[in-house]
Amino acid sequence: MATTSAQTDSGLFDPIRIGQLQLSGRFAKSATVETRCTVDGYVTNELIDFYEEIARGGTPLIISGAASYNSYSRGVAHQISVDHDDNIEGLKKLADAVHRHGSRMFIQIYHTSRQAIPAGVGRTEAQAPSKVWEPTLGVMPRPMTLTEIEQTIEDFAAAAERCQKAGFDGIQIHAAHGYLISAFLTPHTNRRKDKYGGNLSNRMRLLLETYRAVRRRVGPDFPVIMKLNGSDELPFRRGMSTSELVTVAKMMEEEGLDAVEISAGHYESGTTFSRARWKGFTKTMATEGAGKNMSFLRRNAMRIFAPLVDTFFNFLGGYQEGFNLNYASEFTKKLNIPVICVGGFVHKSAMEKALLDGDCDMISVARGLIADPHLYKHMKEDRQGPVCLHCNACLAVAGVRPATCTNPKLIAPSG
Repeated sequence: MATTSAQTDSGLFDPIRIGQLQLSGRFAKSATVETRCTVDGYVTNELIDFYEEIARGGTPLIISGAASYNSYSRGVAHQISVDHDDNIEGLKKLADAVHRHGSRMFIQIYHTSRQAIPAGVGRTEAQAPSKVWEPTLGVMPRPMTLTEIEQTIEDFAAAAERCQKAGFDGIQIHAAHGYLISAFLTPHTNRRKDKYGGNLSNRMRLLLETYRAVRRRVGPDFPVIMKLNGSDELPFRRGMSTSELVTVAKMMEEEGLDAVEISAGHYESGTTFSRARWKGFTKTMATEGAGKNMSFLRRNAMRIFAPLVDTFFNFLGGYQEGFNLNYASEFTKKLNIPVICVGGFVHKSAMEKALLDGDCDMISVARGLIADPHLYKHMKEDRQGPVCLHCNACLAVAGVRPATCTNPKLIAPSG
């Protein structure tokens, strides 16, 4: 869809439409774990303050961290929950705070599937399309029954309606990163023999039925976008290729989807969807983060072998700016709806080049806005704020402590 080169020298600050919604610029805050809600998922003042600061920085579109919609969908403690009408009051306060500064906000809704440690969120088991071992967290899920699939679709749609009632500007369906919808799309994780497994049409069924159920609840004009892998990045396993995923996106566009954000990878890809400089990540996760909920043997093995694991992660997913652009460009060639690219962006020049080259229609940033919540304003004013070094310390403690920039070189006021 990219058309920015004919508009201004920048492109980054040009308006764009997502469905019926007009945005003031082509920059979004991408979803990331905030760990700022109550343990039950209710909005807190701390969460509102976190997002209001990003809105105060002029960010045109903010996409929340993943929100759970039932007990099995939950991945970590203290994440947003949209599973009950009691959540609406707090969600409305959050939407209102963001809107005060002219920003728009979507809620990302997801189901963690097998990519969570059940004990960390008060469960004894995990759901998935099929019984396939998750090696990074050591989880063996159980296959969902048809009744459970039907229920999760309705729960998702009800959650989307709550977000609409709370005053949000749209929702994002998370269909990437090996979470439930992504796991159904991927042959490696979906080995079902019923109508939800087998060929691509069957593996897409959960996504299509979820989208249609959401549309019935929120109507045709409420923006609904999707996060999708550009590649599953699962060598030697039956992952989804870029061409197959473009086909999925094209079919969803025909259904009425308003935009797609492109990422890549499952957890067992080696965290390639979160390319970083991994030194220190594994030990911190094992001792201070979600790894505390792993078994004694796994937790201590992570701690002992942390340097080797970090080195392996650096080999598979070392940091580079705009690391999903090659994938995003393939979607941009085929789709008429906006294509949003996430992937380690921190510099204005790299964002502008991606837009002006026609590789995508919008840029989304997560960790860069944790380091500098006024990043968009600083770029617009040609001022330099703190620049994320992608050490991933903010994500190592996800689900245990709030995601904040802990690098002393970067912590500075964002005026």
